[in-house]
Amino acid sequence: MASGWIIPKIRWPALALGLGSSLALTSAALAQDLPSCTYELNREYLRTVVNPPPSDRQEVMDLLHRYNWALDDASTQGVDAMLLDNVTFELCTGRKQLQRKTNRTGLLDYLDVVNGEMGNISRRRHIESNTLLNLIDKDTIQGKSTVVVTIQFTTIETPVLDYTATMVTTFKRDAGAWRFAMIVLLPDSPRVTLSAR
Repeated sequence: MASGWIIPKIRWPALALGLGSSLALTSAALAQDLPSCTYELNREYLRTVVNPPPSDRQEVMDLLHRYNWALDDASTQGVDAMLLDNVTFELCTGRKQLQRKTNRTGLLDYLDVVNGEMGNISRRRHIESNTLLNLIDKDTIQGKSTVVVTIQFTTIETPVLDYTATMVTTFKRDAGAWRFAMIVLLPDSPRVTLSAR
């Protein structure tokens, strides 16, 4: 909404969505063993936007904020209502895919695993900013945001910068409410080390 998580001398998976992985790989292995990312960020993406109507824009921004608060609280309570049944999630580093989920159940299960791992040892903060929203049609909005994630571990006094990323989203109106149809997380660092937790 992803998801690394920095504990002294250990780097946990980096995911803006608070997501994690049980893979045990080095960055060198990433280039050889992982599939290619299916999403590729176009640098011209959303340079020119058509603003959604104010009420739709507010609802989508509220959706983004509620989602990030759920991640901060290490809870998926209410998140299922934010996602379409066929929501897709992809986490990529460089052009390699670290995670891909293609439905709501898979994404929620994944979030539950990470929340279970991280919930007792840390407090995460997902700070979303610079969000651009582009109206495609009356029922579709594209988004692009910057995400900064910090972690406050229970064993240290000050928070640690976890990672920064670009978060690309598509929202669809479904039964009168806006929901996530796509979430793509593109961490800024092309080098990621994943450790089994």
